Amino acid sequence: MSSSMKNRVEILSPGSNCWKTKKIIKSMKQFFKEKNIEADFTIISNADEFIKYRTWILPTIIINGKIVARGYRPSKNKMLNSVERS
Repeated sequence: MSSSMKNRVEILSPGSNCWKTKKIIKSMKQFFKEKNIEADFTIISNADEFIKYRTWILPTIIINGKIVARGYRPSKNKMLNSVERS
């Protein structure tokens, strides 16, 4: 059975030019591709969103509405446990 739902990966970041954010996204996209997991990546740099998630540690990684890492790339197991797989 195939799911049409794409996973939603949001990264709270100081901006899209942040080197740490770019490195984390590149690594996560490569991992998801290897595992054949579909995901949409969005960088959020609005301070109001940081308050909503109660974090100032950046980048913060949110997968499908759940914070999975603050300041670092989440482990492979943590990513796999947070995604919807078809």
